[in-house]
Amino acid sequence: MPSRFRQILSDSGQPVQAASLYQQRLAIYEQELGEAVHSFADSADHRIDIHAFGRDFVPDCEEGSDEGYVLLTNGMSELRMPAPNDLETDEIKHRAELMWYVRGPTQEICANLRWLARLPFIDKTWFGFGHRVLMPKPPLAGTDFRTFLFLTPVFGPDQRIAETLTIAGDAVEILTVNLISDRELDLIKTHDGLDTFLDLLDENDYPPIFDPSRKSYV
Repeated sequence: MPSRFRQILSDSGQPVQAASLYQQRLAIYEQELGEAVHSFADSADHRIDIHAFGRDFVPDCEEGSDEGYVLLTNGMSELRMPAPNDLETDEIKHRAELMWYVRGPTQEICANLRWLARLPFIDKTWFGFGHRVLMPKPPLAGTDFRTFLFLTPVFGPDQRIAETLTIAGDAVEILTVNLISDRELDLIKTHDGLDTFLDLLDENDYPPIFDPSRKSYV
């Protein structure tokens, strides 16, 4: 049966069609981000569309502009990610959608984003804040970085989406996609390494929009 007719239990215990959940998520996205400029449809049974929302990343109170796109998956959260039993706590969020700030929604970037959104269900794993995915080679042209790092949004509209999204009683986490260098990954693997790396991002004015030419901060 096509995925749009799958049923999931709502908070009230009543079945909800996946198509309805899809539209609910899109409505929440557009409430905070405006109308999607592009939508990239998925034909797989576990449908994960990608919406592109235009954004000027320079705050209104500052001069200039830095225009790009917020890419946001729609459908990843319909399946629960399996967290290891020894990590099972009330703080773990079993559902997520992925967000990536980019200069343009290229086919290469969208393909990587959709693949990442499918990966937990292929490898039976779980994504959360600070988790990494190490690739055998750089996944995008123009960069030497080959590790995806998941963080959480720092922009107000994106945070509000994360606070609003729920499905079947589960909170849905929004995870931002970042690419980091091998040396940055080695730092993160050390004690308190993630905190140290996040400090480096602040010290180096880490650009919100993905820059494939960014130099390693380590």
